[in-house]
Amino acid sequence: MNQQKIRETMNRSQVPMSIFDHLQQPALVLDREGRVVIWNDSIAQYTGVAAEEILGKGGYAHAKALFGERRPTLADCVLTHSNPGSDYYRLLAHDGEELLAESRIPLVSGRRVACMAAPLYDPAGRLIGAVETIRDAPGERSVNESAGVPEDEVQVLAKSLPDMIFTLNRDGVFLRFLWTGGQEMGLDTAEITGRTPRTLFPEEEADFLSRAARQVIETGEAVSESRSFLWHDEQRSFQITIHPLHDAAGEIVAATGVARDITRELLCERTLQETSRFSSLYLDLLGTDIYNTSMVAATIIEMLRERLSGEEAELAQRVKNTIEQGINVIKNVELLNTLNKHHIRLEPVDLDGVIRGQIQRYAGIDIRYEGGSCMVWANPLLEHVISNLISNSIKFGGMKVRIDIRVMETGDIVTLSVTDTGIGIPDHLKLNVFDRFSQGSKSASGSRGLGLHIVKTLTNRYGGRVWAADRVPGRPEEGAAIKVILQKC
Repeated sequence: MNQQKIRETMNRSQVPMSIFDHLQQPALVLDREGRVVIWNDSIAQYTGVAAEEILGKGGYAHAKALFGERRPTLADCVLTHSNPGSDYYRLLAHDGEELLAESRIPLVSGRRVACMAAPLYDPAGRLIGAVETIRDAPGERSVNESAGVPEDEVQVLAKSLPDMIFTLNRDGVFLRFLWTGGQEMGLDTAEITGRTPRTLFPEEEADFLSRAARQVIETGEAVSESRSFLWHDEQRSFQITIHPLHDAAGEIVAATGVARDITRELLCERTLQETSRFSSLYLDLLGTDIYNTSMVAATIIEMLRERLSGEEAELAQRVKNTIEQGINVIKNVELLNTLNKHHIRLEPVDLDGVIRGQIQRYAGIDIRYEGGSCMVWANPLLEHVISNLISNSIKFGGMKVRIDIRVMETGDIVTLSVTDTGIGIPDHLKLNVFDRFSQGSKSASGSRGLGLHIVKTLTNRYGGRVWAADRVPGRPEEGAAIKVILQKC
């Protein structure tokens, strides 16, 4: 089901979500907060997880049910406008807002799958969730068929992977043990076959493997767990997944598993977390000190400006505007950090009031705005969209720039237009000016910092869009125009 069909269905139906319950294809639906609101019968049968066990749950509970670990799936990537990580997916197609990818990690059941996800919108065009469907990956075979894979194919597979591949019987004896990484540790993996895990691992970990294999054989349910232990004088961590192995008659005869060494990944993750913690602390301290100093300076300049007149007063106002530009940079850094950590909840916001409030901050700048009452779906952070658009015009047009702000309502949308008489944006840079620290040219117009990036980030969160154009169509040298579409209340 493509995105257009989903939108049409939701526009026509008063209960659009229920249609997914009748799909023959396994499907799940997440709301804006990442909670499971649909877990249809097909996916319940496919995974063995009943809808009652997962409906209403967030925190990547659907990923835990599917893949045995809590992490974003394609539906989450659609909600957050992010790309799926290469560690988890091999991207097959990225058509507009839709994602199609083959999972590098099998389901808990052992199936290799391909996933497709697309956004869901309400009749007003607001993003309300995402749907993800699942099917067997091309060439995937049933468990019964997989049991007959020739041994030479297993050997080839094992040599191409860094993982341990093993099979244990009910008594906890290795029927097969393959691991190319064992050579680096001086292990003769051929000698491990026919022995118990105690010949290889510490006692506690060996007993875990034996118990897990027996449990899988007796219950037919897969086991997946991360284990960390001291091994060969080094703390090691493994992600271990064990599945039942069936014979040609469908009877469970053994347990087969894969153990992936994740020691380095966990170390990198801890290092990144520690680095992130110190970076956040540094930015907090730096931002607070510079922000407070700048605010004091802006206040003193304003007091001085009130005592001056003529050209001296104008110069004082320019100094104040320059200081406020620096304050805006600090706010942008803090805001970007906030946006990366928290979800945005939409509410009705008075666009006219926000625009007028921001214009007052830029005294001495020629800003023209006719005004008009208009409520849009946003949140209090909308002021940063307006502030950054005005600040961007001043940055590339100077203190003598003329800025025109217009608001136009068309149906269910509102178009906000901010034009200026600055240096403009060349055509070849228009698509990239919203990228973070875009460096499309050595000229000033090629680097617009965080301001326009934050405008785009917030606009996307509001369910709108933003683009760059010319103040005078076809003549970029006569100034820029930034247009923002928002949803009208």
